[in-house]
Amino acid sequence: MFKKSKPLFLVILVLLFGHFCSLAQNFLPPVTSYNSSDYSAASQNWGLSADANGTLYAANNEGLLRFDGQRWELYTLPNKTILRSVFCLGTRIYTGSYEEFGYWTNDEFGSLEYTSLSPLIKSKYANEEFWQITAWKDKVIFRSFGNLYIYDGESIKTYKPSEIITALNVVNNQLFLGTNSGRIIEFTSGKFNARTSTNTNQTAIIELTNYKNTSLAGTRTKGLFTIEDDKLVPWGSENLTRFLEVNELNKVEVFNDDLLIIGTVKGGIIYYNPKTGAIKNHYRQNGLQNNTVLSLHKDHRKIWIGLDNGIDAVLPDAPIQYLLDNTGQIGAVYDIAFYKNQLYVGSNTGVHKVTDDGIYFIPGSQGQVWNFSEVNNRLFVNHNLGMFELLNDHLYSISGPSGSYSVTPVPGTNTFLNNTYNGLKQYATTSTGIESLTLSNASGSPVEKVIFEDKNYFWAAHPYKGFYRAKYDAKNQKIIDKESFNNSTNLLASKTKMHKIEGEISFYNAGNWYRYNSINDNLEPFADLKDYKSFSLVSNQNNKYWFKNQKGNGLIYTDFINDSIYIYEPLLEERVIKNYERVIAHNDSIYYITLNEGFGRINLNELQANTAALDLQKPILNKIQTSNKVLALNANNYEIEYKEAGTVQFNIATPALHKPEFLYTLSNGTEAHFTGPLIFQNLQSGKYTLQIWPLANGQKGNTPLTIDFIIKRPWYLSNVMVVLYVLLLFGIIIVIALYNKKKLNYHRRELEERLLKEQERKNQIAERNNLLQEINTKRKELANTTYLAAKRNSSLIDIKNELEEVKSSGINPKKVSTIQSKINHIIDTKDNWKIFETTFKEINDDFFQKLLADHPNLSSKDLKLCAYLKMNLTTKEIAPLMAISVRGVEIHRYRLRKKLDINSGKNLSKYLIKNY
Repeated sequence: MFKKSKPLFLVILVLLFGHFCSLAQNFLPPVTSYNSSDYSAASQNWGLSADANGTLYAANNEGLLRFDGQRWELYTLPNKTILRSVFCLGTRIYTGSYEEFGYWTNDEFGSLEYTSLSPLIKSKYANEEFWQITAWKDKVIFRSFGNLYIYDGESIKTYKPSEIITALNVVNNQLFLGTNSGRIIEFTSGKFNARTSTNTNQTAIIELTNYKNTSLAGTRTKGLFTIEDDKLVPWGSENLTRFLEVNELNKVEVFNDDLLIIGTVKGGIIYYNPKTGAIKNHYRQNGLQNNTVLSLHKDHRKIWIGLDNGIDAVLPDAPIQYLLDNTGQIGAVYDIAFYKNQLYVGSNTGVHKVTDDGIYFIPGSQGQVWNFSEVNNRLFVNHNLGMFELLNDHLYSISGPSGSYSVTPVPGTNTFLNNTYNGLKQYATTSTGIESLTLSNASGSPVEKVIFEDKNYFWAAHPYKGFYRAKYDAKNQKIIDKESFNNSTNLLASKTKMHKIEGEISFYNAGNWYRYNSINDNLEPFADLKDYKSFSLVSNQNNKYWFKNQKGNGLIYTDFINDSIYIYEPLLEERVIKNYERVIAHNDSIYYITLNEGFGRINLNELQANTAALDLQKPILNKIQTSNKVLALNANNYEIEYKEAGTVQFNIATPALHKPEFLYTLSNGTEAHFTGPLIFQNLQSGKYTLQIWPLANGQKGNTPLTIDFIIKRPWYLSNVMVVLYVLLLFGIIIVIALYNKKKLNYHRRELEERLLKEQERKNQIAERNNLLQEINTKRKELANTTYLAAKRNSSLIDIKNELEEVKSSGINPKKVSTIQSKINHIIDTKDNWKIFETTFKEINDDFFQKLLADHPNLSSKDLKLCAYLKMNLTTKEIAPLMAISVRGVEIHRYRLRKKLDINSGKNLSKYLIKNY
């Protein structure tokens, strides 16, 4: 029974060991993950290799993946088979798959072309998969389980050992093979010679690597071995061996003399320090995408991890590392305290103690912890339920139930202010404990933070809106002379963060910095911090300052004298708690930063050293693509047709750098930062010079990539077309000159004709005016003549009537009759009418014709009446002219109206004047 239970006990022990490793103070480097959706291929990645520039190549189930740090590309074999191995050597990328191996090279457009080497194999082979490729001397070795294939650049020779080959490695120009039986054999002069026996190891050797000029042999379940006196000797600590016995070693990569990266089938990767035996485990729950490691590759400071589901990248010696808890046990961390050589974490779940053995929850601390405050060697916990003292890993309530934001010592005393949800409280530390002191005028609005200007005056900030300045009356234990700054016109936001920077009371509000001017008693812009717009202060310890960008990415460390460094780390940006960022100094070099579900550790010395030594890789041009074409990359000057210049895309990369940005300047004056492809749209024709620099952690590379290119003129601006345009222009000028000459002659003739016509018109107008003058004269004469004739006839009628009276009186009636006859003759004479008619027709041409045409039944007497009415004469004026009475004229008018068919409502004279 005991023998059967021992393996189970061992499994449990190792699993517990792995669990405690993950919860202890094992800070791990950040992981950059790429899943199958990111690179658009299958999940499994069997082999990894990088070229001299740092471009990564992955042997994927769907083909060869290429990643230049900016974009992924997939290239498939002609037979679409799975790639099992990849190896970069010079300008070639060798790959192995099922019954197929060969190499890839870049064509002139930046794409990969495949050349198969399988036809060079003279021997028969079937069902062979090529799992490993390496360089040996001046040859390339392809390993399957059953054979070695050696390519010398022209031909391939096949060598078959007596055992199954499971590993391959070159040490000091010697080629060693690991076998399925657990032995190591050496290949030399075309023969396989045993280097070890199977006495010490009877499990397959699946990995061979170099460590300090010797070979390390990795077995699947027995751990690591080294070769000593032709024997395999166990290597590594017992903890490492126990872990590998359970989690199955698969790959080993030596990072440096102090660090080995070991990939496993079940437990992710192990960071192992051979000198100290220290182990750290990176796996699914704390950062990796998957626990099954299929391949590892070291490229400069970066370790690429090919997984059963995706590809990850880590920087094992990154100066920023993380302790993350994805179980939710810690939660969002708001503060960290180092107290009596212990590390305590305050989060939204309570207080936790972090040790080398694990993370332990402090009983009774559940709830929101805002921060820790150490006063007179006492550690206080500012909690949602009040202020507590942490003593011997137990919490003791000091104030409550009102929540506590922070604690502020009173300068020069043993007292301190407790900033609470309901205002300020005062306490004193004594030899026997904590003593509560009275403080008048201190309760009311919540106070998040207090800063003493000096021993008498302090500033208090509300957690949500405004702040005030007040006097601390220590003698009378009261707060007096409060001056509120809630409605300051300078402040755009309600919430203001207060700090004391270089002795100045400073305020951060809506991205802007202000200082208190004690002389003017007001707030003014803080000129010394103008370069820190939108950067809020998150740490101020020992005149070392940390600022966090609140409107983007980036963390700045500075002492305002010599040191200043910009930090951008994607995982930190993802995990930081917005508006509650906090950096805590552990010593002069180590700083901790609070995060969601954990915290980070920043080694400032290493960060500064890395930054100073950072030699940013010159950018590489991988592709130029226009609207419909891809340009060859081997040109000194790139010429782009104008019709293709609607979109010009440059694929730029610095594969050796981890997630860089770029800065470009174009000779047309544009300048900008970018990531990913650089795309220009609708560039005008002309010559351009494009310069691109890499950016990392605020640093700019020294050497830019310079690209000269030309946007050709459109076809309608080509040299031939310009000549044609010039000829056409001259032709147009000549045509225009001839046309203008012709037009000028035409205008001259036209002007002459116009002058003649104008002269004729003037003559006609003069004649017309003369005629009108004559007509007016004749009208006046006609009117006068008519008027005189009417007067004359009227007088004659009066005389005639008087003679009639004389005749009736019997005085010489015969003589009277004779006189009356003469008078009647004068009145009725037709000569008068003829004179009138002649003159009337001269003035009113065609009057009688038109009137007779419309009314042919009119008599001569009617026409005579119409003529008088046309002249607008009254009935009384017409009667003498017609030698009839007024009543006779009226009767005649009535009859004329009937003949003209005019109703009584219309004026007869107006009708004749208007229509005739």
